Amino acid sequence: MDISNYKISIWRRIVQIIAFIVINYVIIEAIFSINLKSFEVFLKALPFLNSPRNPLSKGAGFVEYLFYSMAKGEFPFFIIALFLLFILFTNRFFCGWICPIGTIQDGLSTLGAKNKTVKKETHENLLKFKYFLIVLLLIIIVPLGITKTTDIAFHNDYKENLGSWAEQPVGFFSLSEYIFVFFPNLMTEIFENWEQTALEPLFSDFWVFFFFLFYLIVIMLAIFYPRVYCKYMCPFGAIAARLSRYSFLKLTRSPVRCVGRADCGICERVCPKQVRILDEPYEFFTGNGECNLCLRCKEKCPHNAIDIRFG
Repeated sequence: MDISNYKISIWRRIVQIIAFIVINYVIIEAIFSINLKSFEVFLKALPFLNSPRNPLSKGAGFVEYLFYSMAKGEFPFFIIALFLLFILFTNRFFCGWICPIGTIQDGLSTLGAKNKTVKKETHENLLKFKYFLIVLLLIIIVPLGITKTTDIAFHNDYKENLGSWAEQPVGFFSLSEYIFVFFPNLMTEIFENWEQTALEPLFSDFWVFFFFLFYLIVIMLAIFYPRVYCKYMCPFGAIAARLSRYSFLKLTRSPVRCVGRADCGICERVCPKQVRILDEPYEFFTGNGECNLCLRCKEKCPHNAIDIRFG
């Protein structure tokens, strides 16, 4: 294997590992016995999906924090402004290089003998699902926040009916919640009380079992279908995709050096997000915001036809 052909991938892996450790900074605190409490406020603002109940991180992702604030009747202008600046200047660099859940999925995809792709029509239909989730969350959570200041009696009744959704609106749709909170807690409960209850905690509630099974399937699919959660379910990905087309940071394709799909098409074959790059404009391409800037297309292009542009 010629390492020179994987320079970008190697650097991306290094950045991902460092980012994973820094984001879950309690690991550093445990290893080096230092106090990183001062970084907590900054980490809360980082635009990645992360459960606020994650024991390995004292921060929460943008979408988690946004909907949690809205449920409390607050509107976090500073966090939103910071998020917009991130997207404006870095596009979806955070998705491709820093997001912990993206890093885990990239690791899982290396376990498969050969990565698969979803049929074009099915893929395009599934891409809409994460936008449906955002609309659903808005329909449920916005009235909760508004009524806190307009009708407290209705607010209290509505909050009680919503149950855990009122406290963790994105919880069920968060793979981070599953990996870092739900699964470890469930396994701990099962094994600590194995002689008395065995697998009873898993079947104690329909939604517990459903949550367990659903995301277990998602994780298994991630072995064969790269970034399956990012493509079809990630709430942060849905918001970032709609904004990334306005970013200053973009990928371009040379009309002179690119030989097209019939004679090459390797850029599309290696793209983990199934972006149809060769159907996109030469000036810049985002795949309707789906491009994560992982730069696999640039790394593998034999004609050096793909470049990064800022501005």
